[in-house]
Amino acid sequence: MRNKQEYISEKENEMGLLETTQCSQIVTENHRGKRGIKFITLWIGFLIFGLLISYTPVSAASSSNSKIISVLDQNDYLLDDGTLWSKGTTSGVWTQNRNLIGISKSDDHSIFGWTAAGQVIRWDKDNAHIPETKQFNGVVRVYGHGLVLLQDGNLYTFKDKDKVAESIIDVSSYRDSSGKDSSYSALSSSGDVYYANYNKIRKAGNVPDGKRIATNGVYAAVLKNDGSVVIVSMLYEDKQITVADNVKSLIWWGDTHKLLTVKQDGTVWSYDRTAKYKGEQLPGLTNVSQMVYAPRLDELYAQLQDGAWAKYDNGRLVPLSAPTLNEVTLLASSKKANIGDTVSLTLVENYSNGFKNERVPLPEEIIVEQPQVAQIQAGGKLKVTGMGTTKVTFKTGDQTSSVQLNVDSQQRNLTGSTMLEGNIYLPVQSVFQTLGAKVVVKGSTFEIQFGDDRITLQKGSAIAQFNNKELKLKGKVQTIGGQTVFPADLLRQTAGIQVQWDAELKQAKVLVGDSSIVVESKDTSALLKKKELGNLSRFIGRSYWINSDTSLGQRFSKVTVTDIKIEKNNSDRSYTVVFRNAKGKTVSAYAGGAPSSVTEMLADSDQFFSSDPYKKYNWSQSTWNKIIAREVVLGMNMTQARLAWGDPTSISYETSSKGKIEAWVYASSAGVRALGFANGKLIVIY
Repeated sequence: MRNKQEYISEKENEMGLLETTQCSQIVTENHRGKRGIKFITLWIGFLIFGLLISYTPVSAASSSNSKIISVLDQNDYLLDDGTLWSKGTTSGVWTQNRNLIGISKSDDHSIFGWTAAGQVIRWDKDNAHIPETKQFNGVVRVYGHGLVLLQDGNLYTFKDKDKVAESIIDVSSYRDSSGKDSSYSALSSSGDVYYANYNKIRKAGNVPDGKRIATNGVYAAVLKNDGSVVIVSMLYEDKQITVADNVKSLIWWGDTHKLLTVKQDGTVWSYDRTAKYKGEQLPGLTNVSQMVYAPRLDELYAQLQDGAWAKYDNGRLVPLSAPTLNEVTLLASSKKANIGDTVSLTLVENYSNGFKNERVPLPEEIIVEQPQVAQIQAGGKLKVTGMGTTKVTFKTGDQTSSVQLNVDSQQRNLTGSTMLEGNIYLPVQSVFQTLGAKVVVKGSTFEIQFGDDRITLQKGSAIAQFNNKELKLKGKVQTIGGQTVFPADLLRQTAGIQVQWDAELKQAKVLVGDSSIVVESKDTSALLKKKELGNLSRFIGRSYWINSDTSLGQRFSKVTVTDIKIEKNNSDRSYTVVFRNAKGKTVSAYAGGAPSSVTEMLADSDQFFSSDPYKKYNWSQSTWNKIIAREVVLGMNMTQARLAWGDPTSISYETSSKGKIEAWVYASSAGVRALGFANGKLIVIY
């Protein structure tokens, strides 16, 4: 003979094949082949609207004082600021703030959430970044089957937004031992109890004045307004029985056939269906408001009357608290920057439950110690505005984290410094602007906003206004070399910035944190050049006369050294001598890769004469013209011939009746030529 449980299971399967015949008053038509175009358009519109307005970036709860208001299990809960915390099988802990007012379990891998604005969201816990969102009007609650109960009593499916019932006040889903939602029951405002299995729904009884329903298999427990609990068999026409009173909330304890009720006095009682609902108080539970059962973990959770949540374990309560922010770390895309750069900030948050979140800090969470150095912008950006060093701090509640930003300038050194009567003077506008200050000129007055400080300088005055207080300077603000300058000691008095004078190069050095600003005087450039060239500086200003390098100008014309350029490539250097020729044109000649190559080039008589050859040799202009044209004629002396044709390839000597004969041979790719000299005069040209 079959036992009762086998008979119940068989009847459940049979009833799943029946068509709905008894619920025409509250149950609407199920899926039909044809739907009105108007309704389809409306639903699509709601869907698109919901998707557009629902997306917000993943972000952790910013407050460590948040409280848990709803629990599904130890891995899934809702905080009072609308933030959902969850844990996927592969994704680990994640969180999103969607301003939720409630959550429910879809299955072991999915969660539903809903908002006061009527958005219903379904998350796959391992793909939380792509939730499915749909829009409804006046959501009361979403149940495990994906059933959405609205304020007007209509019950809809989340998947297709089909209406499945009317006048409903509560729904209860039943999850079997595999964790799958296999059936559900619904309670109407008139007390009718409906049972749904295999997408078929039928009326299973009536409990007048009912307000809540809980399902376990084919049994439903209905809580009435008077606090009593009635058991309804949804498969058999068994007589309804009252099992408890003074109850304010109830659930079934999974597949144990035990009904858990929370009494008005805060105690929790168990009623076992297999023991004819004999009541038994659960130890260690007082001041309870409601109980929650987590099927997959087989755990019980209790919400106390003060709103706190705890896990119930064999008579002992273990408090369940919202994740707290344990540590924050502020990161910068770069700790070294130049004026004009943008630095990106990122905040790393570490929570007590092991969750690690990266997000962009809000402007109001960032403090820049030296606001003239960098300015806070939206999107976690810092706009670098001035040279110096500043601490950048993130602060929320009692959590802080800082980074140090060092700012330099890519621009070349400033100019306009000078030393007067033992005091260093610096140009007003260029120095303060490089430091990140805003300078407004009004006639002879300079109004300077330097971070949080305000400085006013007046030409001709030795008194400055610093935050509306008088400050005595070490000299007057005045104009030198076309720039308005101020005594540099003002920077020390107002910002603690030291200024040093380099007597060797006659320039000032403004020390700002780990950076510095060099401000040259009118003499600095020449002194720097002299220092760089070392002994080669003695050639600057010297004049030479061209011998062989006609690219510099006409032969024997004068050129004057105006500069010696040094080009650097890693450890290698090259030297080029710059001249100004007789026509006033700047020309240059490459000397070589060492300082000595400059000396050798200028001392080489084949390239340059160190004195004016026209004055050294008092020859006729026609002779000079021939030499310049590289022509030789009989009667020329050896010096003239050498200047015309250059040094010979070889020289041989003979003695004749005419005296000593000297033969110069010139060999080249064009052939061989020779000159013969007797007693120093050209007598033969071969």
